[in-house]
Amino acid sequence: MAGSERVSRGRIGSHDRSEYRMAASEQSILHTVQNSMFEFPALPGRWDILSFPGLRAHATPGIDHPFGNMVGVSTLTEANADAAIAQVQDFFGKRGQVVGWWLNASSTPIDLVTRLEAAGFSKMVEQAGLVLTDLRQEIACNPAVTVRRATERDRADVVRLYAEAYPMPEALASVYCEVVPLVDCGNHFLAYLDGVEGPVAVSSMFSPRGSSVMVMQGAATLEAHRGRGTYTALMAARLAEARAMGKRAAVLQGDRKTSAPICVKLGFREVCSVDFYAWSPTPGAKLDVHG
Repeated sequence: MAGSERVSRGRIGSHDRSEYRMAASEQSILHTVQNSMFEFPALPGRWDILSFPGLRAHATPGIDHPFGNMVGVSTLTEANADAAIAQVQDFFGKRGQVVGWWLNASSTPIDLVTRLEAAGFSKMVEQAGLVLTDLRQEIACNPAVTVRRATERDRADVVRLYAEAYPMPEALASVYCEVVPLVDCGNHFLAYLDGVEGPVAVSSMFSPRGSSVMVMQGAATLEAHRGRGTYTALMAARLAEARAMGKRAAVLQGDRKTSAPICVKLGFREVCSVDFYAWSPTPGAKLDVHG
């Protein structure tokens, strides 16, 4: 979480519109949307990169959560898909862990959803892959919200907010806090409300190495302070930082029931669907990506 603090209030935007040039191709945008959850490097024993044929994957030993134990970006075939699914289930089943499967429009084979459901996977979240290609766009924010980039001193707040507001297990929030800054341009951001002690919301961003696309990754606000514009302010601050870093587009995966509608109002457009499936080795277990 190293880096200087940046404070933002009110309207975020830029006036040097004549100098702006959009450089990110549709291909690079789509690739970033579909691969973003697998861009984090290994933290041996905490965030492990796995090798399954035709899949990208990571695991968090000792943490039972589908975001920490995930496979996706499938390039499987009709001939090997069922065997790959069984291999994934065998690996995580022996650990007694839930596993998530990241599924996008380019995942193969074409009947992968049917095969996953036949193997016991259930759809957890329907997401929209979204992109904003004009980072000059101004966004009006609640002036009572202040956003700044988190530093090492803020580690406890970043972990607490992801654990309480997202929510996710505290152990996973701790790992996530550490892996994001290991990626290019990786930073966490904190939002504050006037009259409220301490930060009330958190979000993150990073960029794949060598890419002109920034990933807006994760955002969570404490339940008591939702509906006050913290999500919009966090997005505006991150977009301003992305443009300052020379990025030409911003992408995210937004839950169709929550964040996606907000982002569309801010100017994002949908480029693909990204659905999230999960499987538990415990028969009848309740699957939930939150909590």
